[in-house]
Amino acid sequence: MKIFSLLKNAYLKAGNKNLALSVLFLTAIALNLSQTFDTSSKHFIDKAFNRALITFGIAKTLNGVISVAQGTEVAIQPAGIGVNLTPGQILDPVNDLVERFSWIMLASTTSLGIQKMFLTMSIWQHFSYFFIAILFLGLVLVFIKSKKYQQMRIFMLRITLILLVLRFAVPITGLANEFVYQVFLENEYITSTQQLETTSEVIGELNKNEQLNQPDIKKKSVWESAKAFYNSTSEMLDINIKIEKYKQAATETTHHIINLIVVFLFQTIIIPLGFIFIIFALFKYIVKLNFNH
Repeated sequence: MKIFSLLKNAYLKAGNKNLALSVLFLTAIALNLSQTFDTSSKHFIDKAFNRALITFGIAKTLNGVISVAQGTEVAIQPAGIGVNLTPGQILDPVNDLVERFSWIMLASTTSLGIQKMFLTMSIWQHFSYFFIAILFLGLVLVFIKSKKYQQMRIFMLRITLILLVLRFAVPITGLANEFVYQVFLENEYITSTQQLETTSEVIGELNKNEQLNQPDIKKKSVWESAKAFYNSTSEMLDINIKIEKYKQAATETTHHIINLIVVFLFQTIIIPLGFIFIIFALFKYIVKLNFNH
């Protein structure tokens, strides 16, 4: 009872600011010891990292089938005249976009991998012990009133707060990323990745059937000439159908790639940059914070 009374009197004398600091330090110690916060964040960052890897794989697959389609020549002979067509060249602008998308996904995967590394470092056992020791020191310094050690007290409290911000920056970023993804981005991601996989399959099937039957120009009979003309007409119709399918694939690919770029820019650039701005603002606030009684 006496200890409880002494603590109560110390808190009452400390003032609101010091009371808030002590609660903040105790909460940080509890979160660091339990690691529940870190475990949840690591789980979410792993999920985002896996999504980025899967999307990167889809982008490379799509790039491959489009490159094959671009290099495919279709030989036809309308009215006995040989013509070589490359309908896959319609996908050339899309392939440029897919290649840039692949680089964006590589950068996104790398960014998420760096976040995983920083999170692993922040929950490293030895750093965890050091962090708890600093927090306990900060907790003690909250209630020191000696003017002799006032400058050291202010310096250490600032260092403690900065360390606290750095310690929980990555876990909070991971949780914020997952919240934004689940609320705003999940449907776009699922729909767009499924559509890109379907488009890759469609273009792959078109690539398998690229060689159309060619008429034999050596045959001179009227019947064979008529047959060749009929076959060339059918081939032209098939080419037109294939071109329309390529156009549709190009339109859908562009739309869904842009959607996925938005998803991963949010998760790997916009949200982390937002938190960097917040951290910078907190640093400026901590440096200017008055810890005098």
